[in-house]
Amino acid sequence: MLHEEDDPLSNSMFNVNSSNSILGNTLATSSMFSSGYEEDPWGSHSTPITTDMSRSFTTPNLYNNGNIPSKSNYNPTTILSGIQLPDIYEQLFSQNQRAGRVSLSNLNTVLSNGKIAANQTETIMQIVVPNGASYVTQSEFNTAIALLACAQNKIDISLESLYQNKNYLPQPTIHSHEDIQLPSLGLSKEENNSVLQEPTTRTNHQPITKPLAAYPGMKSPKESTSSITSSSRYDQEHDSSTTNTVTTTAVNNNATLDTRHWFQNLEEVTVTVAPEREGFIFKHVNYIVTNEKRSSIVLRRYSDFWWLMEVLLRRYPFRALPNLPPKKLGGSKLIIQQERKISYSFAAIGDAVFLEKRRKGLSRFINAIICHPVLRHDEIVERFLTEPSELLAWRKQNPPNLDEEFKRKPHPIGELENITPTNLEEQLQKTQKRVAAGIHHYVNLCFIMERMIRRMHGQATDFSRYSIALNSLAEAELRYHAGECRNCQQVVRGYETVSKHMQTESSLLEDQVGHATDGVLENLKRFRDLLVSFRDLDERRSKLSVNQADVITKRVQANRTKVHQNKGVPGLEAEVEKLEELIRADELELANQQNREIFIRYCIWSELIYLHKQQAFISSLYQNYVKDSIHFSKLRANNWQALEEPTFDMPANVELFE
Repeated sequence: MLHEEDDPLSNSMFNVNSSNSILGNTLATSSMFSSGYEEDPWGSHSTPITTDMSRSFTTPNLYNNGNIPSKSNYNPTTILSGIQLPDIYEQLFSQNQRAGRVSLSNLNTVLSNGKIAANQTETIMQIVVPNGASYVTQSEFNTAIALLACAQNKIDISLESLYQNKNYLPQPTIHSHEDIQLPSLGLSKEENNSVLQEPTTRTNHQPITKPLAAYPGMKSPKESTSSITSSSRYDQEHDSSTTNTVTTTAVNNNATLDTRHWFQNLEEVTVTVAPEREGFIFKHVNYIVTNEKRSSIVLRRYSDFWWLMEVLLRRYPFRALPNLPPKKLGGSKLIIQQERKISYSFAAIGDAVFLEKRRKGLSRFINAIICHPVLRHDEIVERFLTEPSELLAWRKQNPPNLDEEFKRKPHPIGELENITPTNLEEQLQKTQKRVAAGIHHYVNLCFIMERMIRRMHGQATDFSRYSIALNSLAEAELRYHAGECRNCQQVVRGYETVSKHMQTESSLLEDQVGHATDGVLENLKRFRDLLVSFRDLDERRSKLSVNQADVITKRVQANRTKVHQNKGVPGLEAEVEKLEELIRADELELANQQNREIFIRYCIWSELIYLHKQQAFISSLYQNYVKDSIHFSKLRANNWQALEEPTFDMPANVELFE
C-alpha cells in the first residue's frame, strides 16, 4: 500500500525548509522576474546566479545516475589552455560569435551540424555551459567543439576523456545546413517526403483512420478463434458496451484486445476549491467535484482522495494508478521536482498558491482514473463521484471489498493466456527503459515550459508597468509643459495611445499565460504522471506477483510419494485420506496461482497498449499548442499594427518644436 511519505509527488515546490533548492541562498534577494544574467538591468545580481544545476542548461540535476554528467575536477574554461587548436575552431567561433560570445542557440546549431545524437548534444551543453548563463565564451566554445570531435570519433564525452586526449584531438566535422537531413522514420522515400511537406490546409490535419494494431514489436499472440468478455458487475449493470472485449481479427485469426471503446465518450471531472473552510479549530479545505456526464456535484476532502487511491491500489494492484499531490507543505521524498523549482522566494508563496497547485494535482489524479478503460467502471469510483453524503460516513457504513481484481470475479484464463504475447517480458524490458528516459525528459519539458510561461507572465507585468509609467509621464507633461506647445500635446496623446496598446499587449500575454498554464503545461504533466504511474506499476508487479508454485509443486510430489508408500497399509487409511486431501488443496492453490500469474501478465499487456495509445494525445497536445500560439500571435500582431498609424502621426520634425 502506498503511504503518504512514499508519494512520489509528496515533496513540493512549497517546501520552505529544503536546503537543496536550485536557487541556493539567493531566494531572498532575487526578483521573481530576475533572469540571473549579468546584462539584466532589473536583476538583483551583477553576476549570474550560482545554482546547483550540475551545469545543465535546461533543468536542475533531478537524478543522481549515470545519465547526467557529474561534476568534474576539470574546468571547461581552462582545460584546453596552451593547446594549439586547428583553424576550424577559430573559423567556427568567428562565424557564430557576437560581442566575443556565442549564444546557446548558435552553439546548439553548430553541434547539431556535427550530426551527433541529440543526447550527445545535450551532454556537451550540460558540460560546457555555466550555470544560469545564456552564452559561452570562446574557451568554452572551443571545449564544446573538442567534445563534438570526441563524440564523432566514438570517444567518451567527458572532461576527463578530453584531458587525456587533448594533445592529439581529432578533427571535428561540421556539415553545412544543406547537408543536414531529417532522420529516417523507417518509411519509404515517398512516405518520408510526405512527412516533410508543410500542411497548407485544415484537411492536412485530419486524422487518418488505420486498422487497430498491436503494441509495436510484440510477437503474434497464440491463435484463438474465441471471443471473451472481461467485465465487472458494475459494467454489466451500467453499460455492457464498454467492457474489455477480446475479439478475433480477420488476419491470421489472432485474438486481439478490442480497444476501440477505450477512448470513446470520455468524461471530464472538474475540481474546484470550496469558498469556505470547515472545522472548529483546525480548518480543512473542501473540494467541489463536478461530473456533468453523471450529473453529480459532491464535496470531497483531500483525505477522501487519499482513501480512494489506497482502495484502488488494493483492488487494482496491476493497473497503472496515478499518484496524488502532497497533502501539506514539504515532504520526505523528491522524485519529481521540476514544478517545485521556481525563481522566487519560497517564503512568499501563500496558502492560496499551494491550494491551487494541489487542486490541479487532484484534478489530474481523478481525470486519469476516469479516463482509464477499467478504473472508470469501478463501483467505488462511481460512489466517489456521485455519493451526495459525506464520504467518510458512507464508507464506514459500506466498507468496500478490498480483494484484488483477480479474486473478485472469475476470468476466462485460457483466453487471456492466448491473447497475451509470448514475448511480453522482452517488451516490458524495452518499455521500462523508455519510461525511465521519458520521465526524465518530461520533467525537463515541464520545467522548461513552466519557465517560459513565467517569463511570459513577467513580460506581461512589465508591459503593464510600462503602460502605467507612460501614463504618469503623459500626465506630468500636460501639467508642467505640454499645455504651452501644441505639438507637445500631440506627443503626449501619442504617449496615451502607446500606453493603451501596451496595456492591451499585457492583457493578451496574460491570456496566453492562462491558456498555456491550463493547456500545454497541464497536458505535459498528465503524460509525465502517466509514465510515473506505469513505473510504479512495474515496481508493484515485482513485489506482488511472487508466487509459491515451486514450493507447492514439491510439496505435492512429496505427499504423493507418501500416499503411494502408505496406501494399502493397514492402520494408515486415515493418514492416506488426509494426505490426499492436502494434495487436492495444494493442486487447487497451484492452479489458482498459475491463473493469477496469467491474469497479471494480461493486465500488464493491457496497460502497455494503453500507454502506447496515449501517443495520439501527445499529437493533440502540440496541435492545440500551435493553434493557441498562432491565435495569440495574430492578436498581438494586430494590436501593434493598430498602433502603427497613431505613432507615425506624432510630430517627428524638429523644426515644429519652437
